[in-house]
Amino acid sequence: MPKIDEIRDQIDKIDEKLLQLFNRRAKLAIQIGQEKSKQNDSNHFHVPHRERDIIERMKQANPGPLPEEAVETIFREIFSATLALEKPLNIAYLGPETTFSHQAAIKQFGHSAVFVPTGGIENIFHEVEQGHADYGVVPIENSTEGVVNLTLDCFVDSPLVICDEVKLGISLCYLSKSGDPAKVRQIYSHPQPFAQSRSWLNQHAAGIEQVTTSSTAVAAEMASKDDTAAAVAGKLAAECYDLKIIAEKIEDRAKNTTRFLVISREKAKRAKRNKTSVMFSIEDEAGSLLKVLQLFARNQINLTKIQSRPLRNRSWEYLFFVDFEGHIDDPHIDKVIRSVGKRCIFLRVLGSYPNHD
Repeated sequence: MPKIDEIRDQIDKIDEKLLQLFNRRAKLAIQIGQEKSKQNDSNHFHVPHRERDIIERMKQANPGPLPEEAVETIFREIFSATLALEKPLNIAYLGPETTFSHQAAIKQFGHSAVFVPTGGIENIFHEVEQGHADYGVVPIENSTEGVVNLTLDCFVDSPLVICDEVKLGISLCYLSKSGDPAKVRQIYSHPQPFAQSRSWLNQHAAGIEQVTTSSTAVAAEMASKDDTAAAVAGKLAAECYDLKIIAEKIEDRAKNTTRFLVISREKAKRAKRNKTSVMFSIEDEAGSLLKVLQLFARNQINLTKIQSRPLRNRSWEYLFFVDFEGHIDDPHIDKVIRSVGKRCIFLRVLGSYPNHD
């Protein structure tokens, strides 16, 4: 097959050139790190807005056939590997390994980062607040089941800000050690995947006890130790814990997506398109919420999400979480937020960050 051999030879030569260029790029990045150290700027070794600008430029210059998503993935891994030569990023996520939070963290920061699994969302906030992690990745909402209330609660008491978001397609599998559905007597999973596959489970696993766990990875691990147990988790968990797939894509909605927030101690730099998140509480009186929302409407600020949450320890009082297009440093948005603040008991800007919608 001489034609194929000829093409493969061309690919080999390109691979060698790519390797040379990757290493050349890495050396230049190391030089930048050394210059920053001379200027006592080592605290800013990671410059996410610089990475974002490069990715956007490469997408615009991409002639194909590689899709934009592949271009972004390639450059994320280049950034991750290069940065690790100087100082790898520490990323806190809801563990253990193979959870969807873990996958979202890898998608955002590449495989060369150091991933710190935690036992709960509160622990992710704690790790970042204490400086044990550079960033945290927390789930905020699912396209099927809605908001993750615990994440909203954590923002009430935390000084951390949102600096980016990651959207991850969630595909669920029904897994067991034997692969025989007739042997299953209990099913393990996190409450969210249980809810996202409710219809499938009612049809194919009706009457089987459902046991909630702290994560899909823990569910898979427990199922791997019990011949009568199954788990609802991702395909990666099946590979990691040597489970057999009884059924794939059991989520009730084909486009099942979870949105994750990247939290940090430092604010994000302005992007070309931005989104801002705020939280506020208002007086419990007729029309108070309408008056606040009218301030956004009159100034043509597009709200992309509004969510209410009961205030802890204060019955029948609520916090409102709002996402809208634009950056807090935009003069007209800053003016509106100041006006909103005058009508609120409490107002906090959670962060302005790139809008990937």
